Amino acid sequence: MSRDNSEPTYAREQDLFAQGYKRIAGCDEAGRGPLAGPVVAAAVVLPTDLEPHLVHGLRDSKQLTEPQRDHFYQIIMDLAVSYGVGTASPKEIDEHNILQASLLAMKRAVEHLDHPPDYVLVDGNKTPAFGGIPAESIVGGDGRSFSIAAASIVAKVVRDRIMDSYHQRFPQYGFDAHKGYPTKYHRAALEVFGASEIHRMTFAGVSDRLLAAVPGSAFERLYRRFAARLTLQRMEELQKDILQAQGLTEAEFFVLRYRCEHLLENLRQQVIDLRPSTREMGDAKETLAAQWLETKGYKIWERNFRRRRGEIDIIANRDDLIVFVEVKSRTSETFGQPYQAVTKRKQQTLVRMAEIYLAQRGLQDDWNVRFDVISILDREGEPPRIEHIENAFRAD
Repeated sequence: MSRDNSEPTYAREQDLFAQGYKRIAGCDEAGRGPLAGPVVAAAVVLPTDLEPHLVHGLRDSKQLTEPQRDHFYQIIMDLAVSYGVGTASPKEIDEHNILQASLLAMKRAVEHLDHPPDYVLVDGNKTPAFGGIPAESIVGGDGRSFSIAAASIVAKVVRDRIMDSYHQRFPQYGFDAHKGYPTKYHRAALEVFGASEIHRMTFAGVSDRLLAAVPGSAFERLYRRFAARLTLQRMEELQKDILQAQGLTEAEFFVLRYRCEHLLENLRQQVIDLRPSTREMGDAKETLAAQWLETKGYKIWERNFRRRRGEIDIIANRDDLIVFVEVKSRTSETFGQPYQAVTKRKQQTLVRMAEIYLAQRGLQDDWNVRFDVISILDREGEPPRIEHIENAFRAD
């Protein structure tokens, strides 16, 4: 059966509010399918007066990319009345089975809310016992209810972060990449290294890999080189040696090649990140823009208001007007004017960030809002040319 790809709504929650329930918790889990790590559940209580446009695009975590999940996770943290997280360990999964462990994690998530909810909406077709709290299960609930979708995202993000921390202890399994799911690399690593203490010993693919195979001498010699101080040149040399190596099993070769490519990608990204600071240059242009605004009678309220995957460069005020300012700069006009870099997608992000800022500060009423762009052309040897475009785009 295909999943419903429609966006969730607040309809079921509103029905329950009309019946007198006030604290409605959505509950969902993440991590039923992996070979390692806990199953994690989350319970989220959203406000009764939730404005749906603030969570536009929110949906089942499996339909979102990692950056999108991180973005909505921060929005949920900002908006939620309360949230709780519960886990069931790999040992508990082996003792009870994955279904019962998932229900146990959900029960713990609800127990970890600041206050008991009046009602719980659960994704799936099974409802845990919540100690007398009324609840209902909704098949495909993460695609139908905002509260359940929010819980789905919190559970997934928290579990991914847990697996990232396990990667520090067990780097040979690559948990930072696959989060414990049965990828080709994960299965190869199990074949070479055997199971770790956080693997689910009763799961197929693990139960027959409880003991590590004895690696060959060629594998051990190459694998030890990962422990040396890694540089880009050394990793590129190691990559060549792995490709030319003899006497490796298929699993050993795959583990070495994958880990080498993964580390190479990270090292190359570090080289890019260390290039002359685009961030520092951007900060200097934002300072220039802020100073320019102050000369025009604006008061700077905030700079670099950040949330996951979103940022507002400058928030300024004059009289009853709040101005959200995007600063763009270029050193030439070869690729157009700086303000032309403020794309429609960027505008949508700025509008959403502004809505979050206004909601957090309680500024929705009695204020006029405007979106401006400050365009700075900074040719070498010339003074910067500043262009202030007022009302550059609208929120609608």
